[in-house]
Amino acid sequence: MIEKKNANIAIEELAQGFIEIRLSLIEYAMTHTLHELLTQSLDEVGAFVYSPIRFYHFVEPDKKTLSLQQWSSRTRKEYCRAAGKGTHYNIDQAGVWVDCLRQKKAVIQNDYASLPHKKGLPEGHAEVVRELLVPVIRKDKVVAILGVGNKPTDYTHRDVEIVSYLADVTWEIVKEKRADEALRKTTIELHERVKELSCLYGISRLVEEDDLTIDILIQRTVELIPPSWQYPEITCARIKLNNRSYKTKQFRKTDWVQSQKIRVNKKNIGVLEVFLLENKPEKGEGPFLREERSLLNAIAKGLGHIIEHKQANEALQKAHDELQLRVEERTKELAIQNQHLLNEIKERKKAEEKLQRSSEKIKLFAYSVAHDLKNPAIATHNLARILNKKFGDALTDRGKNICEQIQRSSEDIASLADKINIFISTKETPLDIRKISLKEVFQILKEEFSSQLNIRSIQWLIPGTIPDIIVADRFSIVRIFRNIIENSLKYGGDGLGKIEIGYRSTADVHIFTVTDDGQGLTAQDPENIFNWFQRKTNSTEIHGTGMGLAIVKEIVALHGGDVWQEPAKPKGVTFCVSLSRHLIPMEEDGQN
Repeated sequence: MIEKKNANIAIEELAQGFIEIRLSLIEYAMTHTLHELLTQSLDEVGAFVYSPIRFYHFVEPDKKTLSLQQWSSRTRKEYCRAAGKGTHYNIDQAGVWVDCLRQKKAVIQNDYASLPHKKGLPEGHAEVVRELLVPVIRKDKVVAILGVGNKPTDYTHRDVEIVSYLADVTWEIVKEKRADEALRKTTIELHERVKELSCLYGISRLVEEDDLTIDILIQRTVELIPPSWQYPEITCARIKLNNRSYKTKQFRKTDWVQSQKIRVNKKNIGVLEVFLLENKPEKGEGPFLREERSLLNAIAKGLGHIIEHKQANEALQKAHDELQLRVEERTKELAIQNQHLLNEIKERKKAEEKLQRSSEKIKLFAYSVAHDLKNPAIATHNLARILNKKFGDALTDRGKNICEQIQRSSEDIASLADKINIFISTKETPLDIRKISLKEVFQILKEEFSSQLNIRSIQWLIPGTIPDIIVADRFSIVRIFRNIIENSLKYGGDGLGKIEIGYRSTADVHIFTVTDDGQGLTAQDPENIFNWFQRKTNSTEIHGTGMGLAIVKEIVALHGGDVWQEPAKPKGVTFCVSLSRHLIPMEEDGQN
């Protein structure tokens, strides 16, 4: 009974001790680092189980690596000179001390020397006599190992309970400590980021103020820099730009500096410098944070863009002002020129009216001349014909020849009068644009010239590639081809053997060709055969007015086209006529 009572008292004292250790460790963690907390926890474990060797390992998230986070104070001082805090071990290569991890339960090794699978100890490690290894398990995974060793007596299950409890308590406190430190670190980082964002936001707000000059904008920018660094009270800054310097208050150069060049259009135009007025512990870049380097680069890059934008705006404003001045000057010049133009238009209008009246008089005169020429010519032709008929037997050969010449000249005069009337009517009569059948047109022409074609055995060739329908003035198209064919029959000579109609087209025009194999044109023929009264140089014996091709040119122009000649091979000539494909039939034009 007495032994049982004593055992109960011991259990109660142990439980009370556990509570006190837990509370003391929680309180200790509030003012000490994680590594100091682990050392304190291991020292407390050693006091319970009388073990001089104590260590705490974390299992890394990859589940393949162990990291030695801490030895106890006594272990470091008296027993172990091997690598300590932060050392990593590969679980697959570790020895017997990770058996608890593999088995996921506490392991007692009271005769370490006799273990067959031990791998030996690293240099400087204390000799191990016996050890107790306890895993900390969360969600069926080992997250940490607490180990104690070299107890004077064998480890017992009671030791397992004590070490397991303290290992769990330590893990929970460590987890909270880690969370607090992570939160504190995140809070600090967020605070730094807020300062950085405030700096960049402040610069962006400056850019929005259009009335700021570049000098004012840069001075205000440099003043935004110190509050964004980790030690604002001892931070100063300077921007050197185009031989000018912009500084914060109490600026002073020191050995602790960060700098970044400012570039505009890929050229260095200045530098941004940040100084600390006193030295601080080493961080990412001397006493500066890596994030401060990133912020410095961002500010320098942003300044380059801002300066480039400002310079562009200033250049644009200058160009705008110059353009405005030029516009005003040009407007005055145009006003003067417009007045001169109005005066000129009035004068031209008077001249056009005068020219129109003169044109009407000339047209009337041309009609009168044509009429007055035709009537006497017909009378002269008839008189010469009667003279030759009634008195031909009394005339000599020379007299008969003169009568025939009078008749031919009279016919030429009458034909010329008709051609003049045709040319004038061509210019004055509106076109009757409709869909016409080319088959009918060429049938009319073939019948008209059939007697000459048959007598002279001339071939009439029309290929099947010619379209059936085109849009044009039917009467004008007949006249175009009639005049060109007449030209071939007149000037083709005795060697004329064929007349061939051809066709090709583009997106805008029909192109018709009339080719003969006659005499063709010579180098002496005038280039302007499409002008009035122009004929071939060897045509003195051939009757004609020299107006046929001029009429063709006028009609073709009214159809939005052109006419030209090309030499044919091996002999002859080709006349080409183009007509617009965009003419609108009168019935459709009326509907529109």
